[in-house]
Amino acid sequence: MKLLDEAEVLHLKLEKELDIKNFISSVLHVGNYKTIRKSVTILNKKLEEAKKLGVEVDANLEREINEHSARLISERNLRFEMENMYVSASTKDTVDKL
Repeated sequence: MKLLDEAEVLHLKLEKELDIKNFISSVLHVGNYKTIRKSVTILNKKLEEAKKLGVEVDANLEREINEHSARLISERNLRFEMENMYVSASTKDTVDKL
């Protein structure tokens, strides 16, 4: 019986890790920057849900989640600034901001 319980826990862990990795793969490129924040929220919720279920998330996967979240937020901020940038009206300050 103990072996069955361990197998179920391992199966749940692998299932959650696969779900998170598949989601990360799906957001490697986000066409509309306005949806990036939602993607980061979903990614972090997937991690929280796994932890709530008692899944011991691999440290490397947590690091990967944090890296991708930071990358997505940076990409969103840059694309937002680029959309609001007018080349003909740019100044040294606006270029330095980018």
